[in-house]
Amino acid sequence: MMALAICVGCSSSQRAQTRVQRKPLEKQRRDYQTPANYSPRELGYDRTTGKVVTYDHKPRVELKDDKAGKYEFKWIGYDGKEKAVLFQRGDVLDAVVTASVSKTSDNQYIYSYVVENLPTSAAYLKRFVVQNLATDVIPDNGGPFVAFKMSKAIEQFKDGNWLSFDDVSDDIQINPGQKVQIRLRSSAPPGLVECRASIETVMNGGDEEMPSALENLLPGYEDFPKGYTIGPVEDLKRFTTEERMKYMVEKLPQFRKAGWITDDAAVRYERLLKKNQTAGLVTSVDQDLQSEQVLPEFAALIRSMVNRL
Repeated sequence: MMALAICVGCSSSQRAQTRVQRKPLEKQRRDYQTPANYSPRELGYDRTTGKVVTYDHKPRVELKDDKAGKYEFKWIGYDGKEKAVLFQRGDVLDAVVTASVSKTSDNQYIYSYVVENLPTSAAYLKRFVVQNLATDVIPDNGGPFVAFKMSKAIEQFKDGNWLSFDDVSDDIQINPGQKVQIRLRSSAPPGLVECRASIETVMNGGDEEMPSALENLLPGYEDFPKGYTIGPVEDLKRFTTEERMKYMVEKLPQFRKAGWITDDAAVRYERLLKKNQTAGLVTSVDQDLQSEQVLPEFAALIRSMVNRL
């Protein structure tokens, strides 16, 4: 990841960003520790008194492999024997998403996503989840992953519509250093959307249900590395050119965060967009794509905005 040195009078060793560099999905490390407080586990009822019988199940967490993010969740089971399941943190996935869009003769947009599991990852890629803000999205299930709709009842997926493309075959595994391509189509033009990716989240081991003191430590969907990409945004169909330019200005901070545009280029495009200079935008984006000042995702949004896609 390229560091930016933005200051006045910087030393010659500090250089401003000269080329755009795509950023991997953002992730946040979350460590897991033995619960400090927990309630005794219910074992059953005393046949004589009818009272609940409890026992100390001693829930604990042991770090097994820090680099791979693997932990063992342990406890004393109902049968008095020690139980253990293996759990892996979601932040061990290093993934980069590249997206492209094309328009067909029948005015449909074909969205293609290449999700790369970087060699630095410590696990294989299990799923890619991408947002859309349209009503007519059709996923392509002809590839190695199968699409499922995510429930809006899940906090992380309540806005818009989300499709989860999952590895459901024992014959498919996107290991570190490998990539997978996913496609969908819609009549809606491209805009900025969110995306997430994850590793396999199944707990391995144990022959009984894990106690709540340990289950409550599990992160759920917020553990998925996340970022931005392009996808169908239906509202853009109804926007005027001026409204689309305003939309692009508002999204510039996210474009920069995703690594789609250099800081210098962002300043130039903000000026062009605010002045509604359509011709200048097309010329600039072609040149900047060639000189690596912007990424294809940004160029696609500009071209779609001025009906040049």
